[in-house]
Amino acid sequence: MRTYWTAHGLAALGHDIHVVTNAKEAASPFRMHMRAVDWERCKASYGTGSVTVHWTDPVDRSQFYIPMASPFVSKLATIAANAHAAHGFDVIFSHYLEPYGIAGYLAAQMTGLPHVVRMAGSDAGRLWRHPQFEALYDHVLRSAETVVAAHVVAARAVEHGVDPRRVVPGGGYALPEDLFTPEGPRLDLKALRTEIAAGSELDDALWGDFAVDRPYFGVYGKLGENKGTFALLSALERLKQTGNDVGLVALAHGRPQIEERFRARVQELGLVDRVLQIPFLPHWRVPEFMRGCLAVCCLEQNFPIGFHSPIMPLEVLLCGACLVGSTEVIRKLPNPERLVHGYNCIAIEDVNDVPALSEKLAAIVADPAPIALLGARGRTFARDAQENMDFPQRLESILARAARREPPTTVMSGIASAQRDDVASFPLTRMAAEALAYIDGQAVADAAAGTSLEAIDLEGAQNVLVEIDRAIGDGRISQAALAQAVAAEIAIAAAESDHSGWRDGAGGDPLFRLHSGRWAIGEFDFGSLAPVSDHQFRILRFDYDVSEFRGATTIADLPATAALRSSHVVVFGQEANRNPLVVDAMTARFLELVDGRKTVAEILGQLDQDDPIATSGHSAQWVENLFLWGLIGLRHVDFNA
Repeated sequence: MRTYWTAHGLAALGHDIHVVTNAKEAASPFRMHMRAVDWERCKASYGTGSVTVHWTDPVDRSQFYIPMASPFVSKLATIAANAHAAHGFDVIFSHYLEPYGIAGYLAAQMTGLPHVVRMAGSDAGRLWRHPQFEALYDHVLRSAETVVAAHVVAARAVEHGVDPRRVVPGGGYALPEDLFTPEGPRLDLKALRTEIAAGSELDDALWGDFAVDRPYFGVYGKLGENKGTFALLSALERLKQTGNDVGLVALAHGRPQIEERFRARVQELGLVDRVLQIPFLPHWRVPEFMRGCLAVCCLEQNFPIGFHSPIMPLEVLLCGACLVGSTEVIRKLPNPERLVHGYNCIAIEDVNDVPALSEKLAAIVADPAPIALLGARGRTFARDAQENMDFPQRLESILARAARREPPTTVMSGIASAQRDDVASFPLTRMAAEALAYIDGQAVADAAAGTSLEAIDLEGAQNVLVEIDRAIGDGRISQAALAQAVAAEIAIAAAESDHSGWRDGAGGDPLFRLHSGRWAIGEFDFGSLAPVSDHQFRILRFDYDVSEFRGATTIADLPATAALRSSHVVVFGQEANRNPLVVDAMTARFLELVDGRKTVAEILGQLDQDDPIATSGHSAQWVENLFLWGLIGLRHVDFNA
C-alpha cells in the first residue's frame, strides 16, 4: 500500500518510476480482488512522470528446482537489472527487507546503482533478529548508499555496523485526501458477491451468510489474537443475545490456521448469519468499504513490535468514519493528545474486556445520531495531523541525493531523538549566557551560570539573570528583552518545582477527558457540560508579553524589549508531561472559574457579565478549542453522582 502511493506520488512530481514486484504471485487469502480497472490503475502517466510495473511470472514448471519454491529474489533482481539496461535508472529503492531489500542489493551490485533501503515493521522487529537472516541483512544495510530508518531501528542499524552518516529518517507518510473522504461511492457488497461468484479465483476468501440488510461494523487488515479479532466476535455474540440487530463485515484475513480458527469461532458462537468475510481489496477501494460501516474497529493490542505504527486508524479518521480503536493504536497516531474518547474517536482501554467492548458497540447501535459529527471531528484531526508532512518530497530528496552519491541532509536525527530529549532546559537563559560570553569571555559566562552552558539549572539561571541585569545597568547590553526572557524562564521553572498554590486537578488519562453521559458528544450537548481541570496547574501573570519570546533561537530573534502588556502562562504539574502554554487573559480568567460544577454556558455567562466587551468572540467554540488543547476536561454535571 505504501509502495503504491509512494510510486504514484513520486511520478506526480515528474519522475519515471519502475516498480518491480511479485505481487501477482500472492495467493489467497492475501491476494487482492482486482478488477480490470484496478489492474490498469497500477500504472499511470503524470505529464513528465510515470509509473511502469514489472511483474514476476507466477512459478511454473520452467522454474522448477528442489526443494521447490518461487525464486522471488532471483526474479526480482534479474527483472530490475534488465529494466535498467532498457531504461537507465538513477537509483534503486527497496521497501521491506525480504525479499525486496535482498533483491535490491543484488540489482545494485549488477548495475552499479546506489541502493536505498527502507524497513517497515516486522522485517526490522522480527526477521532481522532471525539467526539465519541477520548476517545477510546486516551486509545489505552496510552496503546501502542510504538506510531510511528512525529511532530504535536506526540505533540498531548503527550498532550492526551501518555508517551513521548514511542513516536518515524518512519523514511522515500522508494519505491522499482526495480519495479518503466521507463523500464517494459505498462498496456494493451484493455486487461484490456476484463478481466473486462469476469465476474469481478468490471465492474461498468470501465467507459468511450475512445478507448486509442491517447496520454493520467493519474491520480490515490481518486477523489475529493481538488484532482483537476474537474479542470482537465475542462482543458481537453479546450484541446478538441482547437483541442488537447488527452484523460484522471483515475485510480481513490471516494465515491458514488463523483463518480456520476465525471461521470456526464464528460458527461456534452462532454468528454465521451476522458475519461476512470478503477478499482483500485494492487500497483505493478501502474508502468505499468504510463508508458503508456503522463504525470501523482497529483493535490491535499487545502487538509484539512496539515501534509498529499502523496506518489504518488514520485512514478511518480521514474518511470521516467512526473509529473504534484500542488505546494502543490511538496513542501511536501523530498528536494523540488531540484525540478524545467520545469526541473524535471511541477508545477501548482493554480489548479483551468483552463486556465493556460490547457495551460501547451497543451504545453506537442504539444511538447512531452522533456518528457523523464524531467522524467529522476525526477527519479534522486527521487532516491536521498530516498537514505538514512532506510526503513524498522528503523521500524524493533522499533518493535524489543517493543518486548523486551525496550523504543525506539530515543525519542521525532519528537516533538522536531516541537517545536524548530534543528540548534543552533553559534555552533562553543559555542564549543570554552566550551573549555574556561574547561580551566578557566564556569564563565569565560560565561563572554566571554557576556551571557549563550545557547544564544550566534553576540556580545557574538565577546567576545568569543577575549578570544580565548588571550588564544592562552599566550599558554593556542594551537588549532588555534578554533579562525579561530569562526572568520568565526562571518563574516558570520555579513554579514547576514548587507545588504550593497549585490548582487541584482530577488527573487521569487525557484520552478520557470527556464524560458526557452519552457514548459520544452531539452537536447541542456542549454548553450543558461542566469544565474540569484534569491536571494540577498554576497560572503565572507577567507584566510584559512573553509570547514575543516564542520560537527564538538566537538573540537576534528577541525584540529590544518585550511589549509592556500583561500576559499569562499556564504551568502544568509534572505528571501531565506538558510544556507551559501562553494564554490570553480571558482564557486565564476562564480557567480560574472552572470548579467542576459550573457548566460551559454558565461560565460564559459570568464572563460576559464581568466584561461583555472582552468576551466578544469567546463562545462555546472557543471553549471547545480549550478542551481540544487539553486545558480542560468536560463532564456531565451529574457524572460524579
